[in-house]
Amino acid sequence: MRRLLSILLLLASISVFGQNDMTGRKSLLSRDSILIGDQIEWVFPLEFKAGEAFYLEEPDDPVVPGVETIDGLRFDTLSARKGIMKVEGKIVLTSFDSGSYYLPNLLALIERENGQVDTILFDGPVLEVNTIPIDTADYVIKEIKGQMKYPVTFKEVASWSLLALLIAAIIYVIVRYIIYRRENRTFFGKPIVKDPPHIVALRSLDKIHKQKLWQNSKQKQFYTAVTDTLRVYIADRFGIAAMERPSGEMLEDLKKEDVDPKIYDEVAELFARADLVKFAKYEAGTEENEETIPTAVRFVNASYQQEIEEE
Repeated sequence: MRRLLSILLLLASISVFGQNDMTGRKSLLSRDSILIGDQIEWVFPLEFKAGEAFYLEEPDDPVVPGVETIDGLRFDTLSARKGIMKVEGKIVLTSFDSGSYYLPNLLALIERENGQVDTILFDGPVLEVNTIPIDTADYVIKEIKGQMKYPVTFKEVASWSLLALLIAAIIYVIVRYIIYRRENRTFFGKPIVKDPPHIVALRSLDKIHKQKLWQNSKQKQFYTAVTDTLRVYIADRFGIAAMERPSGEMLEDLKKEDVDPKIYDEVAELFARADLVKFAKYEAGTEENEETIPTAVRFVNASYQQEIEEE
């Protein structure tokens, strides 16, 4: 189709600008031959005066069966002296099959200053495409070898080894912590010595006393802290489920223990007052607040002394 358009353009130029002569010229290849897959330049030298127009036909792609265009037609100006322009048209070709390829002829038109159009026919050269020659005298067909295996280096396995050691160390630490935790021992295997329940309770009550919660209008926090301390002590000292149950049920179980009745009544009154403060917005008086910590301390000391006497 493109060559048909070129021929039509040639005929149109002849009819418009008048009769012209067909001039034959050789196109050039940058090398005599190429190997399969190599690239080669197809060169078209042109010469005309400055200001004259020119046209060069561009071949189809593929140029011929087996020859492909890598880079389309482009022009390089070689020189421009004394008003004479020397230009080269270049096309980059390649082929992936060996053989001799006859490249087509291409047309070029030059419109001269006087209006005459000169027609140039570039002869197509022969492109030789060769394969790499094989020396059949010494050539021996060998079996296909399997994939080459390289020895594993220390650098390749070092990072994975360190990662495996780190994971193993983490697992060991977790397992050891869980086992020693169940055995009531530290991470290094030493037994964990827990303070007796009365020591823990008295220390907690002393801390609450120093915080001065009810003096700062924090009665609810004050009674919550005191009763929680007593609940923990009762659970550890008497084995009563004190943390999860209402005060009434807990006190019923505590009443079954061998607790001094007077001390029991004081503690029962303390829990009743605490429930009113926490759930009924009761405002305890100063004397009641001041007596809360001493009551709790007396209960702890009395039950502890009773434990010693029983032992």
